[in-house]
Amino acid sequence: MREGCIGDCLACGKCESFSILDSFISSEISVEPRSGFGVAADIGTTSVVLALFDLASGKRLARHSFMNPQRRFGPDVISRIDAANRGHLKDLRRLITESVAAGIETLLTSAGVRPAQIADVTAAGNTTMTYLLLGLPCESLGVLPFKPAFELAEAYDFSGVFGLGDIRCPLHVVPWLSAFVGGDIVAGLLHMPEAKQSRFLLVDLGTNGEMALYDKGKLTVTSTAAGPAFEGSAHGGGASAVLDDLAALVRAEYVDETGLLTSGAPELFSQKEIRDLQLAKSAVRAGLEILLDSAGLDCDAIDAVYLAGGIGQAMDVNSAVTVGLLPAGLGGKSRAVGNASLGGAARLLLAPVRTAADMEKLLAAAREINLAKHPRFNELFMEHMYF
Repeated sequence: MREGCIGDCLACGKCESFSILDSFISSEISVEPRSGFGVAADIGTTSVVLALFDLASGKRLARHSFMNPQRRFGPDVISRIDAANRGHLKDLRRLITESVAAGIETLLTSAGVRPAQIADVTAAGNTTMTYLLLGLPCESLGVLPFKPAFELAEAYDFSGVFGLGDIRCPLHVVPWLSAFVGGDIVAGLLHMPEAKQSRFLLVDLGTNGEMALYDKGKLTVTSTAAGPAFEGSAHGGGASAVLDDLAALVRAEYVDETGLLTSGAPELFSQKEIRDLQLAKSAVRAGLEILLDSAGLDCDAIDAVYLAGGIGQAMDVNSAVTVGLLPAGLGGKSRAVGNASLGGAARLLLAPVRTAADMEKLLAAAREINLAKHPRFNELFMEHMYF
C-alpha cells in the first residue's frame, strides 16, 4: 500500500495507477501527431478524472480528479435518472459542466497552457452520465424497455456544452452500447492492448457492474446493479478493505454459508451490510457466468480478466474469489488495469482516426444480454448468494 494511502481510491485518486497506465499510453498508442493540446475525461458516477496531453507527442502533462458533485442527488444512476425526471435535469447538468470546466482550468493553469491552445476534448462515461452532461431528457432510461432515445452527434461544440468561451474546439463523446452499458465500457475496451488477439473479460465494478466478453472479434456485454456495497463508505474503507474483511470472516466461519453473522463475530459489518454484499457479488458473479455460457466458454478458455476502475484497482483477487465474486478459475488471470475508461478516452484523443475505426468495429460487433430477462439469471443469482 502506498504511503499515505487512505484506503479509498474513489475518494482520493492521487495514485498514478488509478488513472491511465503510463506504459500503455506511451508504448501502445501510436500517436497521430497534431498541433495543440487536448483533454481526456472520464466522467464517472462517483468520481471524475481529467488528463491534459500534448497532441504532438502524446505526453501527459497534468491530471486532476474530484468527486462527482451530482452525488447530492443520489449515489447511483437510478437515483439521478429519477431526479432528472422530477425536474432537476438542469441542476444535474450544471453541476457536472461547471465542475469539469473548473477542472480543465486547473489543468491548464498547472501546465501553463492557454485555453486557446486546446484543440480537442474527449469524454467517456456511462450512458446516464453522458445524458446528464449533454442535458438530454432521461425518461427513456428509467422505464421499460430502458433504451436510449437519442443518438450522439459525431462531435459537439465544447464551449456550447461547458460554457468556456476561451476554449473553442470539438468535444468528442464515446458512444454507449445500451442504457446500462455505456461509453465507459466502450472506452475501456479501446484501452485493452490485447483486444485483437485474445479472449478476455473486462469487469468494471461500481454502483453499476458492467461486464464485457471479447471473444476474438465477437463482443458480448451485460450489466447489473451492484449498489454502493463495494465502495465501502459505511464500512469505513475502500473495496480492498471491504472484500478483505469479508473474506477473513468467511474463512474464520464468522459468516456462515448463508451469510448469517455467527456468535462472536468481530464488529466489522452489520448484518444488513453483509446482505448488501451478498446481493452485489451474486449479481456480478451470475452475470459473468452468463457471459461465458452465452459464448460456450469456460474459465479455462479465457486469457485474461481486466478489473477496471478504482474498485478493480483496489480489489484483492484472492478475497474476491473467497467470497465468490470471481470464479476460482479466473482468479489467477485477473489483474487491475486502472482507469480503463480514461485510457480509452486518451487513445481516442491521441490517435483519433485509428481509434474511431476500432470503435466502429466494436459497436458493430456488440450484442447485449439483458440479465433481467435471461432464463438462468435467477437460478445463478440464488446459487451464488451462498459463501
